[in-house]
Amino acid sequence: MHFLRVVLYCVLLIFSLNSLAASAPFIMPEPRTKIEQQDLAKYFSDKLIELETDNGKVTTLFSPYMSSSKRGVVILLPSAGHGPLSVHGLSYLSQALTDDGFDTYALQTPELNWQADLFNIEPATPDKEQVYEGPWSEAMLDDYKEQLLSSFDALYQQLVITNQDQVVVVAQGVSAGVFSEYLASLPKINIDAFIAISAQLPNISRNKHLPAVLSLVSPPLLDIIYSLDNPTIHHNAKQRKRWVLRNNKYDYRQRELFGLSTEPRQHERLRKELDGFLRQL
Repeated sequence: MHFLRVVLYCVLLIFSLNSLAASAPFIMPEPRTKIEQQDLAKYFSDKLIELETDNGKVTTLFSPYMSSSKRGVVILLPSAGHGPLSVHGLSYLSQALTDDGFDTYALQTPELNWQADLFNIEPATPDKEQVYEGPWSEAMLDDYKEQLLSSFDALYQQLVITNQDQVVVVAQGVSAGVFSEYLASLPKINIDAFIAISAQLPNISRNKHLPAVLSLVSPPLLDIIYSLDNPTIHHNAKQRKRWVLRNNKYDYRQRELFGLSTEPRQHERLRKELDGFLRQL
């Protein structure tokens, strides 16, 4: 019996050593942006524009206008974590708006940096409790905003714009929120209209001030929400109407689309709302 135990022990030891020797080393997954760039280069190589920014290479999906006359340029900023071919309406707009006379540029969004404030976290003390900031910290939101604006600026500097062209920015989700903050600071750029779709900021403090921020945006603003957006967006949208009255922003319009942002019918209505708003300018 003792001999069998010794043999069994030796067999288990050999198997455990083999399993340790055969274990694969940990390999970091490729960034989402790099995978997107590879896919876009494979299927849309003739429509891609590569931009060099301080944070690396960024890809833009370009589609030229296809109507008899050109109306302008539309820059599309998908929400955080979404690519230029976002199924939440922007992929549809990138093609549909070309039939309405616009060149479209669908910009790639930055990689999310969840460790942006890794070295800035203050330890909680008995007299100072740590306050929950929301899904994103201030540092993470600032990092995303900085990278997005860097990509936008690189694209904007390359645009060839005439006096007759309308320059329109369509942004969604978190991108709409941070770009609103940028426009509220009155930058020296020429934008004829700003379309915000389901604008939000995943930080409690910053999102609280978003209604006031949107009322300070200089270009005419079309604020679009969906009936199935989260309750935070709907509550925030009610406050926006109050703030635009307070700050006398008369070129503000808010529209609610009923249904999911991925539904083809809502994509068509989104296009109609956007086209109608731009024709009134």
